[in-house]
Amino acid sequence: MKFRENKNMKISLVISTYNWPEALYLCLLSVTKQTMIPEEVIIADDGSLPDTKEVIDKMRINFPCPLKHVWHEDKGFRLSVIRNKAFAICKGDYIIEVDGDIIMHPHFIEDHASEAKRGYFLAGSRGKMTKRLSQTLLEKKEYNLSYFNWGIRRVLNTIRIPLLTSLFYNYKRNKKERGCNISFWKDDLYAVNGCDERIVGYGFEDIDLCLRLRRSGIQKRFLKFKAIEYHIYHKAVKTKKNMNANELIFNENNRLKIIKCKKGIDQYLQ
Repeated sequence: MKFRENKNMKISLVISTYNWPEALYLCLLSVTKQTMIPEEVIIADDGSLPDTKEVIDKMRINFPCPLKHVWHEDKGFRLSVIRNKAFAICKGDYIIEVDGDIIMHPHFIEDHASEAKRGYFLAGSRGKMTKRLSQTLLEKKEYNLSYFNWGIRRVLNTIRIPLLTSLFYNYKRNKKERGCNISFWKDDLYAVNGCDERIVGYGFEDIDLCLRLRRSGIQKRFLKFKAIEYHIYHKAVKTKKNMNANELIFNENNRLKIIKCKKGIDQYLQ
């Protein structure tokens, strides 16, 4: 298998979440069904209520790898901060980042590992589930997904054909990346100091991080037909009140060609 060149690589999976324990349960359940189990899973919890911790504690009992929970007080949308706190305790050489409202294909971790290469970070896409299918799976607390399922949208994003992936490495090369399906070497992430914590509220934290990685010389590879995930339906984010301020920070970093942000991971490293 291709990832034998990285056979000694240790992988940390970082899952961000906020007050949706039912979805997080399905996400964690999909970790247990992976063909390649990560070294550890770290939940980056942006201030959820105790019911999220209860789910994590129950899952931890029979989980196939260490399951860690990084939490801070709810003071609004602070995804950049909680991700940095999670990144700072990662023991793996390689970090895969997803949101807690997705279900991973059984080969998801293996696919990221197989494509990991020095000088690159990876960005994948996701299929979507309808509201009806999502509600059914959340109630059943179980799933069996493929592109044949009713209720699957963006079907092309759910078809796994590894032999074709390399043909699409540069597909969507200039598309702005989202943090729901990306991966990078930890030392590359630390070199740019992770997420810029001046970005608070919804929007731009993941786009800014990936653009600073690019400025540092790390190229993007897009994973088509591999690293498949299914997004659980939820209503769109209602408040985007900080978007304009975040865009100003993003544009400033662009204008100044910032690579290493001033307020990032390093404040949590011992």
